Amino acid sequence: MKPPAFTYCDPDSVDEAVALKNEYGIDSLVLAGGQSLLPMLNIRLARPEALIDINRISDLQKIERWSDVLEIGAGVRQYQLEDHPLVQELVPLLPQAVKFIGHIENRHRGTVGGSIAHADSAAELPCTAVALDATLVVRGPSGSRTIAARDFFQGWMTTALGRVLEVGSVSRPAP
Repeated sequence: MKPPAFTYCDPDSVDEAVALKNEYGIDSLVLAGGQSLLPMLNIRLARPEALIDINRISDLQKIERWSDVLEIGAGVRQYQLEDHPLVQELVPLLPQAVKFIGHIENRHRGTVGGSIAHADSAAELPCTAVALDATLVVRGPSGSRTIAARDFFQGWMTTALGRVLEVGSVSRPAP
């Protein structure tokens, strides 16, 4: 099957992505890696008016240490967690868990934020985020907020995000 027609949006910044999500509201979906979203579009399980592609937003593709916190942007590809020196040093469970995510080809497209926002309770990254007591930094039209991973996941494929664009990064206190 082919996906339904939609308006394609390609923002350059988180602010622009949030503005687009606010403009289109519940009739829009966010595309990161597309590992879950594209099949849903192809079988017409999802029919957005607009698709907001966040792949070019460089602020969402960073892995950085800030004092005692390791920040992993929502746009970071899953495979990048396997060999990144900061991730290996500060959160050694994460590279081990990532190796169980599908095939390497899936990990080269799939993103940290996409996996977490999809909230499949059987997926490695949501489970690992809870196990590591991670904090999610989310952003929407009302600004930024932080949510503990244990509070973010509210059930199978259900999160505290609601219907706004808010995933920005995952952080965890560094040892």
